Amino acid sequence: MTAQVMCFDMAGAGDVSVLDAWLAGLPRDSISRLVVFAKTEGHHAPNDFSRDLLKLQLERLFERHGLTDRAISMLAIGSEGVGSPKGFAFAQTHEDSPLAAAEGTLAAAEATLAAGDGNRPPAGAARDDLPARLTLGFARSAPVPVGEIGTLALIDRVADTARAALRDAGLEASQVRLLFIKSPLLPARHPAATPANTTMHRGRAISALGGGVALGEIDRAQLTDASIARDLSLYTRHVQGITGAEINRVEAVALGNRPGAGGDLRIDSTHTRDLLDQRSIRALLADNGFRFDAFGDLLDGERIEALIAKTMVPEDGVVRGSRTTVYSSGWAPESHIRAAASGVFGSLLGHLRFFVSADSVHQAPEGGGMVAVVFREDALK
Repeated sequence: MTAQVMCFDMAGAGDVSVLDAWLAGLPRDSISRLVVFAKTEGHHAPNDFSRDLLKLQLERLFERHGLTDRAISMLAIGSEGVGSPKGFAFAQTHEDSPLAAAEGTLAAAEATLAAGDGNRPPAGAARDDLPARLTLGFARSAPVPVGEIGTLALIDRVADTARAALRDAGLEASQVRLLFIKSPLLPARHPAATPANTTMHRGRAISALGGGVALGEIDRAQLTDASIARDLSLYTRHVQGITGAEINRVEAVALGNRPGAGGDLRIDSTHTRDLLDQRSIRALLADNGFRFDAFGDLLDGERIEALIAKTMVPEDGVVRGSRTTVYSSGWAPESHIRAAASGVFGSLLGHLRFFVSADSVHQAPEGGGMVAVVFREDALK
């Protein structure tokens, strides 16, 4: 299996033409999984239906390409600042990989042994020396009962769905670098609407906590209804959680590095300290062989195919000792945060191949964020 990734710009919320052309160039039967992350332009209010439009267009596209049962989309509103409306398509294809070649070598060695020659190679020896490359998987739950939305029971359903995504990817929890989860919430107009099941902050918290339970980063026994979105000492390491009223089930995508997967893509992730923190990302990149010039500019940023981030400002609105108007202006806090973050990430990368969402509740230490970077290994290494 080999993972491929393509970034596509969108002329509008329903524009999937670039993705359509890319998929048309791939042999239909070669795609085993397709995951699409996309950011639409929108004003964030309840009557913004840009996600609904894009989801409909993607479902039609998946059907046209015969991928309905093998594809999933993760959609979010918000392209403020220089966060241009775009998507990232991750396709896992059936191609020859180092793992297949190694297994062939191992099989040949075992055949030789059976004929009476040589010593049996130790179990797993062929796999141990293989490079770890990007692999992915996803899962969906059954439709979520209305009475479960906003409750601890939904955290358990999220955890179960996340575990299914790991199994689909063939990843151990320790190999996951990004577990991206979307859970449903109710629109405020719903007859059963309450603050607990319509609030996006709480919905994101539930997505994050359930993912953390699945990865063993959150102790389920510590969770109570009162701790959801309140006890910020509880946070995950490799999870990003979103929520939306346009879905009725839990959706989870797992991305990680598995020895023997094909291609040259890898993924790594880190926490950031606050909205302005580039240092933590620079350290992550340096650990993965990226180079910077004497002025701190990234020299090989084109190797970065996607940066997927969740970030926030503390609830008191203070950043590095100064008051901000993130929570006190007429604009949605998420819009402030996404606009600011777009400048931080764009100036670091030197391009706009990033997907940034606000509100990293339970996904990082309070006021911090979580950043995952998908990149190509340096051919010169």
